[in-house]
Amino acid sequence: MDDGFIHKIEGGVWSPVFTLPRNEKKVFSRLTQQGIPAYLPLKRHVNVQSVAGNGKSYSYKRVLHVPMFTNYLFVNVTPEVLSELNWDRSVVRVLKPTEQQESVLIEELKVIRELESFSEDEEIDVTFGLKIGKRVVFTEGLFRGWSGVILSVEPTGMVYINITSVAASVEVKYPAAWCLVSDGPASVGRVETVR
Repeated sequence: MDDGFIHKIEGGVWSPVFTLPRNEKKVFSRLTQQGIPAYLPLKRHVNVQSVAGNGKSYSYKRVLHVPMFTNYLFVNVTPEVLSELNWDRSVVRVLKPTEQQESVLIEELKVIRELESFSEDEEIDVTFGLKIGKRVVFTEGLFRGWSGVILSVEPTGMVYINITSVAASVEVKYPAAWCLVSDGPASVGRVETVR
């Protein structure tokens, strides 16, 4: 694959853009139609559908190309593009990296391009740092500063987390993007500072 477009572009910063679930392709299409440099990593996924009818049952396979990272695409953001993204209802937020973080992101995007190419021949599974049993700290939202243990991770970008506090246990459904994996002790409850 050609990595020519994934490089530092003067006046812009490559940034991850967090979208609503199942809106990645729509946002990507709109941006590329306007000539805005954007990258949506896709992976090959084989969907097996079982069908029953007239007393017979059979299955068929359909090859799909789905986003490698649910709810994310990467855009070279200029001030004008940022303004447009902020008005887009399908965009939740734009993460703004520093210049040093951008150079690391560009190198990672080149590796992701290679993985995308590899996924055409082999099935790949993408998992995030959020795994069942991991302790996380909430970085945004109503429970900012609280911590808990992940009970399950959904493909929609949501996680179920067990918060134990005051001798009670509560399960909360929370956006995965608002969780930060914590390497601290396994205790859960209120955390004073989150940075």
